[in-house]
Amino acid sequence: MASVLIVGDDLTGSNGAATGMARRGLRTVTLRVGEHHEEITAQRDAYDAVVVTTDSRHLPAAEAARLTAAAVRAGWPASFVSSRCDSTLRGNVGAQAQAVIDTIRTLTDREVIGLCMPAFPSADRQTVGGLQLMGGARLELTELAHDVRTPMTTSSVAAALTRESTLTCAEIGLETITAGGSDLEGRIESLLADSPDILIGDAFTEGHLDALARAALAVRPDAMWVGIDPGPGSWAIAERMGLTGSAATPPLLAVSGSATELTRTQLTTLSSSRGVSVVRPVFLSGTRRIDVEATAADVLTHLRAASSGGAAGPAGPAIVLLATVLDATDIIDLTEAEADDIPAALGRITKAVLDDADADGAAARPVGGLYTTGGDVTAEVLHGLGGVGIEIRDEVVPLATAGTVVGGPHAGLPIVTKGGLVGGADTACVCLDALADLASTTPTTPRSTSGKEPS
Repeated sequence: MASVLIVGDDLTGSNGAATGMARRGLRTVTLRVGEHHEEITAQRDAYDAVVVTTDSRHLPAAEAARLTAAAVRAGWPASFVSSRCDSTLRGNVGAQAQAVIDTIRTLTDREVIGLCMPAFPSADRQTVGGLQLMGGARLELTELAHDVRTPMTTSSVAAALTRESTLTCAEIGLETITAGGSDLEGRIESLLADSPDILIGDAFTEGHLDALARAALAVRPDAMWVGIDPGPGSWAIAERMGLTGSAATPPLLAVSGSATELTRTQLTTLSSSRGVSVVRPVFLSGTRRIDVEATAADVLTHLRAASSGGAAGPAGPAIVLLATVLDATDIIDLTEAEADDIPAALGRITKAVLDDADADGAAARPVGGLYTTGGDVTAEVLHGLGGVGIEIRDEVVPLATAGTVVGGPHAGLPIVTKGGLVGGADTACVCLDALADLASTTPTTPRSTSGKEPS
């Protein structure tokens, strides 16, 4: 059977939810079968995650519920089931969620509870006070208010869930989510005493989603938790249930030597919304030059901790960030020679890290991919790795490129490079997500140093 079953109401959203599961190491398929629900049953044993689209967003609620229930029955059994909803609450959110919950209750004797976490932080969707926000604005105050087919008149998540359904809901506020620990678990226990069908959780970051998923499973470990969200919430639940295989992708190494305000903003955004372990350079005593050996040792320590699960985050593989500047207080006056030495030192550090050997002395690849920002840093990192170029795979954003290293002992290593003054606040996040996708699909067998496949 599939470990994960997700039922969505449109193909694009279902594909997005599927991508998140695939990024976490699950063999995933998206199915669009219409009334041929037997096709879901036929495919469920071949995949870890089955994502079904009912194409029912604009259908009457009763019809959407019928198609959803049929998809759940055809995909059952599964360890975890999710009702994929739109991040702006369009469509038959309540009818579909009730169809999933009610159907599972007929298929299992376990307690069935919905966990609705509709935030999608990387898409600038937040849930605060039980209200769904887009770019910080209530849905009814955005262009969605004028949507021809589904004009949004409220941002209330509870209203979306109870429209065209008999579901009962209870809300967990951001204050409790951020308190975490026993405060959060106690609040969940208290709310469940009244047996609501669904708990609705506020969230501003992926970390908030992970905290709520962890607490819910801790309070009711034997319950059948049903995800109701656009993707990230369900990814967090699946990870906390141990259903994902993100350990198969080694941590990603991000290298930044830029002091620009834009880069600092991007790194701050990255650190607040991803599983990031930050390494600061060690300087040679009495100088402003980087101690390559000591800094490389620190990077390796963080990478090994991340590989063992210590720094894994809710948004994919763990990230180790080597950054010379994170905020304005890190900026110091340098001579031209000292400034020139920084990219070169970062290149040598990256080489030392990638050249690290395992206990048997064989070449090891302790990272799943590299992210570099700034042309000088990228050039020195490529030089340090013995590469002669980059095989281009895709453009992530303008002036940010994804590809693999060509030439040298680390040929084939995934890499995403970005100009130092490129993008907006979330561009580092976008680049690291692209790198995670590339790392999860790139063979680990190195190419020959010529850049061609071995014959």
